[in-house]
Amino acid sequence: MKNWIIEQFKAQRWTLTFLVVTFLACAIVGWFLIRPAYQNPISRMYTSKLGYATVLRKTGKPFPVTTAVATHRAVESRFLGEGIVQSEPIQVPMIAMSGIKRVHVTEGDWVKKGQRIIELDDERIKLKIAAAKAALETARAEYERVRVGSVNILLDERPELDRIQLESAKKAAEAEESILKRYTQLFDKGSVSNQKLLQQQMKAKEADVRYRKLLLSAEFAEEGKQNSMRIAAATIQEAEMAWLHRKSQLKDYISYAPADGIVERVLVHEGEYNQDPGRPAVILASGTWFQAHLDQTAIGQIKVGNQVEIRLSAFQDRTVFGTVERIKPLVTYSLGGPETNRPIRPLGTGAPEWPATFAVRVQLNEPNPQIVPGLTGFARIVNRRENLCVPRGTVTATSGNRGIVFVVNEDEDGCEPRDVTVGWTDQGWTEIRDGLHDGEQVVVDGYQVLEPNDKIVCQKIETEESEEVVSGGLPESPRALTQHQPR
Repeated sequence: MKNWIIEQFKAQRWTLTFLVVTFLACAIVGWFLIRPAYQNPISRMYTSKLGYATVLRKTGKPFPVTTAVATHRAVESRFLGEGIVQSEPIQVPMIAMSGIKRVHVTEGDWVKKGQRIIELDDERIKLKIAAAKAALETARAEYERVRVGSVNILLDERPELDRIQLESAKKAAEAEESILKRYTQLFDKGSVSNQKLLQQQMKAKEADVRYRKLLLSAEFAEEGKQNSMRIAAATIQEAEMAWLHRKSQLKDYISYAPADGIVERVLVHEGEYNQDPGRPAVILASGTWFQAHLDQTAIGQIKVGNQVEIRLSAFQDRTVFGTVERIKPLVTYSLGGPETNRPIRPLGTGAPEWPATFAVRVQLNEPNPQIVPGLTGFARIVNRRENLCVPRGTVTATSGNRGIVFVVNEDEDGCEPRDVTVGWTDQGWTEIRDGLHDGEQVVVDGYQVLEPNDKIVCQKIETEESEEVVSGGLPESPRALTQHQPR
């Protein structure tokens, strides 16, 4: 019998070996593949009619869930945007109408504020200045002549001479009046004839009339001289202002750089004639900053003073640092790149769409002559704050900034859903702005299949706080920018 069994075993050894191997393979597959899927809350097998969840409910056993404690920690939000190095265009004008004598710069030159750029021919203005100076000296001499009264046209405006003549006429009139009184007394006594008396009366009247005329002339002469002095003084002032005006025009014949910058364009040449006052002669590119275009979701989170990291396409081996100097609070529909003129197709959508972006002006921390206007690149702005956080994946049914978190009760044998307000997601953590308290225990995994009144058994995971932040590289394309935008 024993031999027969041995013979049968030898005859069927390959069949038995195949059966054993098949059994072991099925056991391994069942243990390592089917069993984990059967007990995995997110698998279909788990929630089937004969699934693990049904078995647990029928047997009254608790559901295993993974929990963690909500704690305060630092989170970061990274905002990425394309941009271009820009500068302020400044036009340097030519004010005077004259020939262009000298052009001191060429395109691409670096200039300093106050540096001489354009010279115009100033021969004519110098002649006009000399003529104005001569007119001023003439006005001053005229004033002196009026003051002393030596001009022929002012013979009637000599109050000193009129006062002498007036005094003489007054004494003559008084003398004739005295003689008239004497003749009147003699006429009453009969010593003087009526004809003599009448003659004396005529002389006294003529003397009085002459005195009154001279008195009126003296008044006119005094007032007239004062007016002539004012006219002469005003003429001096007018001539002086004309002279100063001509002198001030002399500086218009040289154009200076109003700021530091690069000569972008030279619009004139030596020998040309400037017939348009204010015509631009040179265009300067003054100042250097990076104009970044960020997604509209960041418009309320970027602040003036935020630190910025810039990676330029021309210098990919170095990082340029800057500070947010100005935020342009206008959302425009452009990708932000200097060469984009068509809409992009965002991931997960089926139709073209223009990205909504806003501009941020970033001032470079250190000036670099190699960073010139027109260079393109990417900017990364990192915001950091400390708040209550839970592991990523804890929040479910997220819509906008709202979501649901399952909070474990005090007995740790059940949980209840709670509405929360979420913030940033960073390095596997989700920020909770409202709805949770520090130290509360939340379900990280296993809540997917829970129903009301289900019992749970908690398996806590350690959530050590870590202040170290792993910095990722800047994206290399607009598609990467879309993928890396923060929530």
